[in-house]
Amino acid sequence: MAEVLVIDIGNTSAHWAVVADRRVTQRGDVHRDHLITELPTILSASNGPVSWCSVVPATADNLSAALNAADRPHWRLTCDDAPGLTITYERPQQIGQDRLANALGAQALVSESVVVIDMGTATTFDIVSASQGFIGGIIAPGLASMTHYMHEKTALLPQLSEEDFDPSLRIGRSTVQAMSVGCTRGYPGMIRGMLEGVREEYAALGEAEPAVVLTGGAARGFLRDALAEFRAEPDLTLLGLAEAQRRRIAIADG
Repeated sequence: MAEVLVIDIGNTSAHWAVVADRRVTQRGDVHRDHLITELPTILSASNGPVSWCSVVPATADNLSAALNAADRPHWRLTCDDAPGLTITYERPQQIGQDRLANALGAQALVSESVVVIDMGTATTFDIVSASQGFIGGIIAPGLASMTHYMHEKTALLPQLSEEDFDPSLRIGRSTVQAMSVGCTRGYPGMIRGMLEGVREEYAALGEAEPAVVLTGGAARGFLRDALAEFRAEPDLTLLGLAEAQRRRIAIADG
């Protein structure tokens, strides 16, 4: 497939990339409030069609209008139009469009049976079955949410920075170290504990153990090493948007 320009609108930032042959060749980030202002510059990065998703309705409406005004072919990934992805989730409209993109990207890169663990502000599991498609997920606090909550709700606990995390520690000999151990050892333990239950569900469906893919901002840094047994694809959402466009064109071409 020729290159495609993809845009993922999140609650704070909009991420964009040029994708060709399932590879990101250019990428950038812009604050969500500045997306429309920066759109001409973003569009200049590629002549390809635009594949996009959004979790912010107002910004989605503004982007659609701006792309129409620019006379640029574009398509939005939604639960009603997710090419090649079966959705058996009870209320598909509640699935974030970025999570649909993650599922599509993981299917294309790894396996039809896959669990995507997106480690951002929240930690989300997207569970895709080979036989039933997108069947459900898990939502838990993200690492940053955990540390911020402890600081906000507890008078004597500081706000940790990335530099405070030390995976080599087993016991904290200061407050910061104690919090570091709770995060660097507790968070990966939480991931593995939830994944154990997910694997049991796959077994109950009579399916083989799924592949696991990590994505999101926290899929870098110390967590990448702590969860090294799993594949990491930080740009999975963007790659998934490109895969959705590829499938859409393939379906149209018959």
